[in-house]
Amino acid sequence: MTRMPPGRREVYPSRRATGERRGPSFGPRLNVSVPISIGLPLLVVGLALLLAAYSSGRIVFLVAGAAALAVGLTAFASGKRL
Repeated sequence: MTRMPPGRREVYPSRRATGERRGPSFGPRLNVSVPISIGLPLLVVGLALLLAAYSSGRIVFLVAGAAALAVGLTAFASGKRL
C-alpha cells in the first residue's frame, strides 16, 4: 500500500493514528455519546413517574420512578461528551 501525499488527510484515520480508543457514540455528526442518550430519557421518565406517584399516592410509581431516576442519573453522569 502506498503512502498518501502530505496534502491529503484520511477521512476516518486508523486507530493507530488516533491514539486511544473512543467510547461508543452515534457518530461524529450527532456528537452524543450512548450513555447520555440512554440516561437523559431515563431521567425524564423517572421524574414523570415520581410526579405520578405524588399525585396518585401509589407506591409502585414511587419505586419505579426512583429506580429509573437513579439509573438515568448514573448513565448520564458516566457519559464523556454531549
